[in-house]
Amino acid sequence: MRFVVPFVLGALLAACSSLPERAEPAEYLDQRTGATVTVVDHPLVFARDRSERAANVRDYITAVASSINRAGKIQYLWVVYVWSTLDAQSGATTSAANVVITADDRRIALLPVGVNAVEAGISVPVQAPAHVTAISQVFATDLPTLRFVAAARSVRMQVSADAGAPYYELWDDQRESLSRFVRFASGER
Repeated sequence: MRFVVPFVLGALLAACSSLPERAEPAEYLDQRTGATVTVVDHPLVFARDRSERAANVRDYITAVASSINRAGKIQYLWVVYVWSTLDAQSGATTSAANVVITADDRRIALLPVGVNAVEAGISVPVQAPAHVTAISQVFATDLPTLRFVAAARSVRMQVSADAGAPYYELWDDQRESLSRFVRFASGER
């Protein structure tokens, strides 16, 4: 009996330690800018099929929700990366200046903050696509908009303010991650 109790306790502890960790937004002090940066744990990724140019080719948008806290003044941002699986010399992706999110048929034109990510407070690229060259832009947002996008039934993006511009459809649906970010930023930890 005295060997059974330690064995059972050890098995319970091992089972508890093997449970998956709950994903949460990353929060860190940016050593270069002095800002506290909070970033969604998984970004939204959108894709546009470009099979007219080559087989299995797509253009992508990676949208990273983040917040910058400078001495208590919090600014919410979308860090947007536009990239492609096409050769960079083809010029398939040229601009991220006018980005529009369509969530449940509501068009949300994102407003550029007018500075690059470092000037906004983020000196290290956050959730940037690996192994590709991406055009990045920083856009202002707010918590209600982030909450709306996270709860939307459908979400698409465009890289033009023109309503007729092609849509990028949700490729990697991480709205639950965006919901966690909103709850974290709202203090609902």
